[in-house]
Amino acid sequence: MAIPFSRTIMSIGYNSTKCSQLLKHGKILLLKPIILKQSFSADSSQSINLKSVKKCYPQPTPDTHPTLLKDGEISPLIHRNEYQERRSKLMNEIFQASDRSKTKVVIVPSSPKVYMSGKIPYVFRQDSDFFYLTGCLEPDAILVLVMKPGSETYETTLFFPKSDQNMEMWEGPKLDQLFCQSFLGIQHANFVSEFAPFFSSLGTENQLNGIQVWRDFDNSCPIVVDTIKKTTSQVKDIVPILHYLRVYKSKAEQELMRKTCIIASNAVQQTMKVTKANTCESQLWASVDYHSRMGGAQYLAYPPVIAGGPRANTIHYISNNQLVEDGDMVLMDAGCQYHGYTSDLTRCWPVNGRFDRYQKQAYEALLDVQVSLIEFCKQSPPLDILFQRMCHLLGKNLQEIGFGTDSTSCAQRSQMGYSFCPHHVSHYLGLDVHDTGRVTRNIPLRPGMVITIEPGVYVDLNQKNAPKEFHGLGLRIEDDILITETGVEVLTRHCPKSVSQIEETMNSQ
Repeated sequence: MAIPFSRTIMSIGYNSTKCSQLLKHGKILLLKPIILKQSFSADSSQSINLKSVKKCYPQPTPDTHPTLLKDGEISPLIHRNEYQERRSKLMNEIFQASDRSKTKVVIVPSSPKVYMSGKIPYVFRQDSDFFYLTGCLEPDAILVLVMKPGSETYETTLFFPKSDQNMEMWEGPKLDQLFCQSFLGIQHANFVSEFAPFFSSLGTENQLNGIQVWRDFDNSCPIVVDTIKKTTSQVKDIVPILHYLRVYKSKAEQELMRKTCIIASNAVQQTMKVTKANTCESQLWASVDYHSRMGGAQYLAYPPVIAGGPRANTIHYISNNQLVEDGDMVLMDAGCQYHGYTSDLTRCWPVNGRFDRYQKQAYEALLDVQVSLIEFCKQSPPLDILFQRMCHLLGKNLQEIGFGTDSTSCAQRSQMGYSFCPHHVSHYLGLDVHDTGRVTRNIPLRPGMVITIEPGVYVDLNQKNAPKEFHGLGLRIEDDILITETGVEVLTRHCPKSVSQIEETMNSQ
């Protein structure tokens, strides 16, 4: 999904503390003088057989969903040990970036339950950082990691809302201490009502040197905010460190990204087939949603853009309530979420199944740019360099089909390219659609990163720098790319993209 280029400038200038000075070079702190481990009084790799203890659980387990989860997995493909390793890596980074004389307290709340009206809730979507560290799907919980001075271990506590039989009758099973410890691999568990006393006790124990709190300043969890306000604790931003950990996908995460991209690719392809004149954009929305869910996705990753004709010039058009007409192009920007991981895909196709002359000219000019940028990713450029290259290539290709004929220099052609595509050409992708937003776009691409490549051409009805035959045409082509040790993997390659592939898909019934 396209993101305004102006927002990328803000992300580049992040620089504060020794931690961020190292982070801006595109590397996680890997000094490794110490490997921090979660402290356990018992072997954390062994879990109680929940099936013998309790019949209902707050989320899928290997006992209840053996076709979805293998033994030891908290979420599909991700083992309990991987979640513990993520917490250990985070605490290692905190250790390197902190005042070592202070007790370090990391606080990561889950998403709250949000209501659209009265007692009618929105569909719950877990906070990405909380999910990354726990795999837990419970709302209104708080993860706390504590490392004391001189210690090479840390303690983990999960605070969860207190439940009762009446609440579970209405809302289903909830977290309890046994589930947190035996399934999630969390050392300690307690009720949210005990969070404030717990935090206060840490301050009392460390009156001499104090405590250092790491949290997300943008997360306004009332209990956390109110509790910290009552102390004189030093508070630091944890988000940059978490995002630099998250930007590099593990082997399990890479496989989940493949799966979500395959599902989205198939859903968009199936939607191409049902497109016809006088179909409402909302019906195409329903098609891509249906095929995503039938493919195994939980829901769409964001409100899709489904724009017929000149409406495609509104980059984030999400009204999706107009009819598509014979002779129009349809632009669909859609993706789905598969067990936390998101895809982000854009395709354009003619309503009647055949590109006309000018649609084909503009589309192939844009496709040439997109394919060239994907190939260029093999050289590990920063995303901002990809954007500059897009502007240059797009300006050159558009001029060849009659755009901006008065642009004579490379700089002028690049400026023309930007004028027809005023959004960035790429962003990171993962648990969020616009993933790891605190990771700058001026660092080289590295294996394990997943990004989008999404150049566009938007020609409004009054554009003076374009031939009138192209007026009203809006195009964008977007694929999801995994950076590998040997080059790149196009995760959305199964979705038709060339003119011939699209026409063949739409005319094969």
